[in-house]
Amino acid sequence: MLKLRISLFLALATVLGLSGPALADDVVDGSTGPGSVYRLVRPSNWNGILVLYAHGYASKDVPVGIQPDDQLVISLLAPQGFAVAVSSFSENGWVIKDGTQRTHQLVGLFTSKFGKPARVYAAGASMGGLIAIRLIETWPDEFAGVLPACAVAGGLARQVDYSANVRVLFDLFYPGVLPGSAVNVPPGIDVTSQIVLPAIAAMRGNPAGAFAIASIAQTPVQWASGPELLESIVTALAGAAGYPEILGLTHGQPYFSNTATQYTGALPPPTLAFINANVQRFSGSPAGRNSIEHNYTPTGDLRVPALTLSTFRDPVIPGFHRTVYGQEVAAMGDADRLVQRSVLGTGNGYGHCTFTPQELTKAFFDLILWGEYGVKPTP
Repeated sequence: MLKLRISLFLALATVLGLSGPALADDVVDGSTGPGSVYRLVRPSNWNGILVLYAHGYASKDVPVGIQPDDQLVISLLAPQGFAVAVSSFSENGWVIKDGTQRTHQLVGLFTSKFGKPARVYAAGASMGGLIAIRLIETWPDEFAGVLPACAVAGGLARQVDYSANVRVLFDLFYPGVLPGSAVNVPPGIDVTSQIVLPAIAAMRGNPAGAFAIASIAQTPVQWASGPELLESIVTALAGAAGYPEILGLTHGQPYFSNTATQYTGALPPPTLAFINANVQRFSGSPAGRNSIEHNYTPTGDLRVPALTLSTFRDPVIPGFHRTVYGQEVAAMGDADRLVQRSVLGTGNGYGHCTFTPQELTKAFFDLILWGEYGVKPTP
């Protein structure tokens, strides 16, 4: 056993380029398509592995460019001998299709500048985690493994349903507190002053409604304390305020429907009856729903090793995404290729993508050991 461990350590040291620090990195910045920029980094001690990293959601209000999480991943992996390629995508916002295309282009760009890598791994965080999943589902033969972190792994449709359901239930328990509705967001709304602050004030004044929302199966908000409960609910409400942006993906076709939803959960039957009799009902269109499903819902067809990383309680991308993705992979008969890991992060288990550098690097190194040497990680 000791000899095996020593051999694995030496193998890991070789593949990770741990024989010495990188003397200098070759960095190439460029642009592709309308507005998209990229960065390719090849360390001097390159081990032959290329990592494609897809960044998380960036607000349309900020300039398009290399994002902070791109720079973090480069700073963590390049010194260990990994080449890293990142893209800004052509625009910010929910851009799964463009993000997938721009990230996939990085393989050809890197090869033209530095030569063909021995193997390519995909990784991404939040929205970028879904892009990473789409990459390996679309081009499975081109990748050796994938690390989706805090990913929208259950797909956009489930995420928008969750946010919209939180909004309709909030409006039921706290009528008149928020402007508009789940499918009618006033233009120019200020999320902080018109959504977050009044919602917190209302729930503090009457926490029973917040506890009821958290008890509904369709709104599994993440919490382990009163402050976490409020933060998770207002986070979902802020997400619901993004309805107009998602509507742009459906060409104006409504996509949220709860006309046939029977709200269930750990509440007394009279309370559930009250909810189902009085909650606002909205009807989406098949065309709108189809657009959301294709933008993007993973199939679970997993051909390469995948290690997912998440916090225990994520207020932005709740744990049901992790559960659903695991079920989809198992249904495809690929459960042996999936390991799902939850960590504390910097918030004692609560937070979105709040991983420590040590948790991130350990997850990635464990994926590399699995992909290169068949050593399957622990969950």
